[in-house]
Amino acid sequence: MLPLLLSWLHATNDLFGAFLTPLLPKLQAAFGVSYGAVSLLVALQSLTGSLLQPLAGLIADRYDRRVLAALGPLLMALGGGLLGFFPNLWVAGAMLALSGLGSALFHSAGAALVGQYADPARRGFWMSFFGTGGYLGLALGPIVALGTVNQGGLEALAWFIPLALVPALLLLKQAPPARLQTRPSSFRDLKRVFRGQVARLWAVSTLRSLVFMSFSTTIPFWFHTRGIPDSQVALALSAYSLSATVGAFLGGTLSDHLGRRNVLVGTMLLAIPLYLALLLLPPENAAYIALLSLTGALMNAGVPVAVALAQEHEPAQMATVSGLLMGFTWGFAGLFYAVVGPMVERFGVIESLSVLGLLLIPALSLSLAVREVGSARSAPR
Repeated sequence: MLPLLLSWLHATNDLFGAFLTPLLPKLQAAFGVSYGAVSLLVALQSLTGSLLQPLAGLIADRYDRRVLAALGPLLMALGGGLLGFFPNLWVAGAMLALSGLGSALFHSAGAALVGQYADPARRGFWMSFFGTGGYLGLALGPIVALGTVNQGGLEALAWFIPLALVPALLLLKQAPPARLQTRPSSFRDLKRVFRGQVARLWAVSTLRSLVFMSFSTTIPFWFHTRGIPDSQVALALSAYSLSATVGAFLGGTLSDHLGRRNVLVGTMLLAIPLYLALLLLPPENAAYIALLSLTGALMNAGVPVAVALAQEHEPAQMATVSGLLMGFTWGFAGLFYAVVGPMVERFGVIESLSVLGLLLIPALSLSLAVREVGSARSAPR
């Protein structure tokens, strides 16, 4: 039951998290503010939900992870479900920042619970299963949010809050207390784990995420400049996102059988030439979507593998390293993405994406330097 409940909670957490962006125009009208002002809500939620995940991991390594894994999605559900009841932008900002913190607590505690209770021989599979729930929630969020609001207004989103309440109560009832009987985690522990093998894994994940994010967010602009219709843009984005989900699931599962480092390095070796081919092949080509899907799968296949490997290197700090390798990775990559947009405008799409693709080379070098847990245990840190 535990992996199923955690995956359900992950889907629910990310479902509510995906409500905000598509509803920004409606929130702008409701609050009577500029689009720039209302877009700050996204920054607040992302800041607390992504960049605070390592700190949330420290909390989850000190207290009962089961309680935090149940509390996090509830906070996110209140932030997304009550969007129609916030009286002004300031209240909305405070609540969405709190909901982002809830998401950070959940991702760190939930991933740690998976790593703690999963059969070590199948940890990659269960980490992938957990991640798939999140991808499902992200995919459904905009559809559910817009469909609901168009039918019943912003207030109607509150009807979805029980989607988080039910699995949270089940988790508290079914799962045993999960507080570790070890010395409480501190900032010294965060500094200690953020080096060596975990630091390499974080750098690999961040570089891959930055390239993945830059390419996917540049597709609409690139296709528009070539006169490609919106239907083709939607198909490309859907294919890229779906293949990334499938790739993450298969990557974690295969790492149980082939070795975590082998999958991490192997997917990178295959992804680099395919990424180059995407830049050379015209997107109007009939084979482009297939190539895009395969590249998306390989680019994302290492995400659960890196998390599982980091947990195996630091079994006493599973929540902390989970936070580092999950939301903090995407949040840090997101900060760097602020440079990508101006770079694309000045130098062009292909030129900018080509330069960004060079980041996969140091990512590959770092992947080669990562060791499996057995050899890492016997080597000095």
